[in-house]
Amino acid sequence: MTVRYPPNAKNTFSRLSDDVSEWQHGSLCGHFFSRHRSPLLEHLLKYPDAPFLVADACILKADIKTALALTSFDGKQFVVKRYNVANIFHRTRLTFQISRAENNFAFAKRLGEIGVPSIQPVAWVQERVHGLRARSWFIYEHINDEMSTSALTDQSDVNVIDHALYQMTRNLVVLHKNRLSHGDMKPPNLLQTREGAVLIDLDAMRQHKSQRQCDRAIAKDVSRWIRWWRSDNPQPMIAQKSEKMLKNAGFEVPAG
Repeated sequence: MTVRYPPNAKNTFSRLSDDVSEWQHGSLCGHFFSRHRSPLLEHLLKYPDAPFLVADACILKADIKTALALTSFDGKQFVVKRYNVANIFHRTRLTFQISRAENNFAFAKRLGEIGVPSIQPVAWVQERVHGLRARSWFIYEHINDEMSTSALTDQSDVNVIDHALYQMTRNLVVLHKNRLSHGDMKPPNLLQTREGAVLIDLDAMRQHKSQRQCDRAIAKDVSRWIRWWRSDNPQPMIAQKSEKMLKNAGFEVPAG
């Protein structure tokens, strides 16, 4: 795979501090950015399920795997994403892999370092039950005025379409350069904001040991992105534009 790398672009989001603190409380442990340290954050880390349980809880999403709740403290809004555990077999598997909450935290930090706009991580929390990993929580800054790229149609403003597709292609190029892959590169995971396109849902993001391994993973990301516009939510014009842009960047696009 021959990918053409664009010049480094300045991340419109503030670069993240390397000042990360470790903490533990009973059966919970994790990390948080020290710049967010406050009594209210410490309370949230000790009771990460609190935003889901209050009487006026603002639940953004809830299903068998994950749940998202909006909370506020210190003059800002934050999202708490909880990862549920289905059963004892799921809990046993978690023993041998990093939790999705920790994965999101680590890669959101990494994306900030390489200039890919993403969610701004605050903390991650891991619960342990009888020595085994159980539920986990990922806390990040809420993004205002966002629009999922999946809302675009062939009838949308062509400049908005072109900008979104350029941002996605640029993200893939930078990920490839750094031997990273997203793992679920579809339009719902790319938010359009005033500051630019923001990559979210980093549950399946991976750092690859070899370029060959990365090439295979990036090819899957490309295929997932194109499949959305071809069949999941057919938009022929957007699909054609995206195919052309990806090919110009040096990526192989699967035949339709």
